[in-house]
Amino acid sequence: MTNLGIRMLPVLDPPWTRMEPVRLGAVPSGLGTAHRFVTVEADGRPLLCADLYGRDEAFISESACSWSRFVVIGWGHHVYLVDPQTRAHMTLDLGYYFMRLYPLHDRMLIASAQRLFCLGADGVVRWRSAELGEDGVEVTHIDNRTIRGRGDWDPPGGYRPFQISLHTGQRM
Repeated sequence: MTNLGIRMLPVLDPPWTRMEPVRLGAVPSGLGTAHRFVTVEADGRPLLCADLYGRDEAFISESACSWSRFVVIGWGHHVYLVDPQTRAHMTLDLGYYFMRLYPLHDRMLIASAQRLFCLGADGVVRWRSAELGEDGVEVTHIDNRTIRGRGDWDPPGGYRPFQISLHTGQRM
């Protein structure tokens, strides 16, 4: 894929305001103003604009990156995969709030407040872990077989370590 520049913004300025956006999330019938915006440039030229709609959350992590053929956007309780060439998109409901993206060569790991999810390069969920935390999951090490990390079970800072299989998401 071309060198993509991706930004998450609270407001938009031209030329982005003149583009037809991909609308993601709980889009109201009257549209209204999105809560967040994602802009994607290819070699310095505007390629895609995405409007993110959702609930106002007390705690929202957000992140966006280019991976496989997708722009991957983590926001609120969801991860969105958008193909910038076709504008086709998929939504992954995390069940709890988004924490972080961990892009690997052939898969994407996604941390929510409670679990890890693994996507294949086609964007399909390969596995989701059991609960690894209650208020945050973070990955500290990944090798060819194992994911190690810690989950916060007693906020703030009540972390417990975990070790799961990179290939199945099962505890080891």
